[in-house]
Amino acid sequence: MSKETIYGVALGPGDPELITIKALKTLQRADVIYYPVTTNSKGIKSSMAMRVLGELELDGTKLKPVSVAMKYDRSEVNATYRQLAARCIQHAEAGEVVAVVSEGDIAFYSTFAYLIDDFNNAGINYEMIPGVPAFILGGSLSRQAICTQSDKVLVVPDLSSEAQLIEHVLSNETVVMMKVSKVKGWIADFIAANQLDFFYGEYMGTDKAFTCSDIEVLKQRQIPYFSIIIIKSTIVSNGSN
Repeated sequence: MSKETIYGVALGPGDPELITIKALKTLQRADVIYYPVTTNSKGIKSSMAMRVLGELELDGTKLKPVSVAMKYDRSEVNATYRQLAARCIQHAEAGEVVAVVSEGDIAFYSTFAYLIDDFNNAGINYEMIPGVPAFILGGSLSRQAICTQSDKVLVVPDLSSEAQLIEHVLSNETVVMMKVSKVKGWIADFIAANQLDFFYGEYMGTDKAFTCSDIEVLKQRQIPYFSIIIIKSTIVSNGSN
């Protein structure tokens, strides 16, 4: 482990037992560990990352929260990322081992991704340690294959309309929807109307986990930010699947 290297460490989807051995060893050896804390529109703070870190028996004095505003306007959060990158570079240049953690995988919709340009511009070394993304855990919990053979899988973080989702489902055998709370106003009715096979999960890997494949149950859920839906295509178009 190099003291001139910044480590991006994936924590996995929420279950502390799903963190990799390499990720755990890196955190144990780190001098400082930055983890994201989200703040919603009501000012309420939460951290899925801390749920994992708190179970790993790490030195608590190493843990440094980074407040990330959950807003569509990216100006505030972009400034936060620039400040975090600068602090990480200072730690590395001072000979400290610094880690930045993210839930899921470090290269998949990760906080660390927003720091990479600053690290490259500074000529600082960094290493990205992968982990299990939430939809992979979802596939396991659903007890079905996400894909086989030549199946196409599409992961979508945002949708503009039902028409766009229909297009995605028609073009892929599996569609993984992230951040489902953005479409909670219509997604259950869409699935019901098109009689789609699906798996829904929220807060998977934590003590708040909930999963279902029953559309009537899904219709009753509030659908929080930390949720996914895996849709298996059964829509018929022009007489063919």
